[in-house]
Amino acid sequence: MKKLLYLSLLLLFAACSSEKTDEELLEQDRVTLNENLISGKVVPYKYVKLMFRGYASDDTTSVEFKAFKHDSDQLVRKMMKLNRTDELSVKDYWAMYQLYDKMDEFVKQTDEDAFPVIADAFRRYWDGTKSAHYFKGKAKAEQEAREHAFLTVLAMASQSLGTEIALYECAETDIELLPDSELKGNLRFLRGFVFMQKGLYYLSENEYSENLEWLKKNKDRDLTYTMNAMQLGKFDQKQSVMAYRAMNHLYRGVDRLMMEREIDYERALEDFDQVLKDCRRLEIDNEAVWAIEVYVTLEKGNTDKAIASLEKLKKSKLLTSDDKELIDESIGYLEKDDSETVLKEVYDKVFMLKIASAFTFSRLKDLNTNRLLKKSKVPNASKIAKKTKVLEDSVEQINNFSNGETLKDATKKVGEEGENLLEEVKGIFN
Repeated sequence: MKKLLYLSLLLLFAACSSEKTDEELLEQDRVTLNENLISGKVVPYKYVKLMFRGYASDDTTSVEFKAFKHDSDQLVRKMMKLNRTDELSVKDYWAMYQLYDKMDEFVKQTDEDAFPVIADAFRRYWDGTKSAHYFKGKAKAEQEAREHAFLTVLAMASQSLGTEIALYECAETDIELLPDSELKGNLRFLRGFVFMQKGLYYLSENEYSENLEWLKKNKDRDLTYTMNAMQLGKFDQKQSVMAYRAMNHLYRGVDRLMMEREIDYERALEDFDQVLKDCRRLEIDNEAVWAIEVYVTLEKGNTDKAIASLEKLKKSKLLTSDDKELIDESIGYLEKDDSETVLKEVYDKVFMLKIASAFTFSRLKDLNTNRLLKKSKVPNASKIAKKTKVLEDSVEQINNFSNGETLKDATKKVGEEGENLLEEVKGIFN
């Protein structure tokens, strides 16, 4: 009996201590994603979106929504009238904040996709479209996927919204509803990057793996837009597929490098080997390539090649002075034939992630979001594009009002109007 109990305990210990499977780790990331969606700028951002989507709604069943709509519709109409460079008055922003403060829990608990799509709000305002002609059923779900997808790109290209909002939009996007296309592949690539930035490495890895599978089945796809967006160079159709394959392997490799299991590290090196093989054939020579050259050559014991790649990387405009000091430190260790200290303490996996991130953000900065919106065939594309700054400004101002210390800064530029408003709310944050 004692032997049986001992054996049972051994089996239980072995089961508990065994490594989790790929699928279990992926599911763990999905749970983490859902637990971290309502934070920081996400709630005010969702609130502004609900204002627009609620404008198109005729729902009279919810008392709470009726109160929300009564106060928000007037603000939406004002925002609809604004041109690209216009802003609401501080008094309007203050009214927006007061409604936000009152409806905070409503916003957190409400599924925005229960309301008409943003495109219908624009159609209602500009064309007088009635609810009978709104997107419905499958068409509505597909339009929501397009809108969430575009707003993911917009958030990443925006200095004020960033990865926090992009993560929310990623979670809201049912990517399987998007048509099989180059743009869907681009979105998967960007989603992978957003998940990577938030430490959701298994979700990120999955996006790049899906893209690589798609490329295997679509070797004849035209990837001209992708090549332009990534600024990789001018290639023919076959070369473009190879270049895009290399970029997906590169970021999947960085994901795997950030993971904890030994098998993931081995897979990362396999990805990096494929990147170097493809990039050498295509003569692609940039920061992302140099960064992984260092890792791969050091793993193979080739210190001289690693130093050569570090010297190239040190000249990059993407790196800060602190980054360049780390590179000098790495070169110093390698000259003493100490590659272990470089890989584990100086030029480690976190530094690799930083370089990959800088490489991507430098390209997002130049992304033509208006062109992407039109290419994605979103209705009222040009009108929505004009409102993106209004969305950014509104979220920023709500954040400013949420912090009593920044209220004065938020009102400086409007002179007397700002001073009067400051008096009106004096003491509210004490």
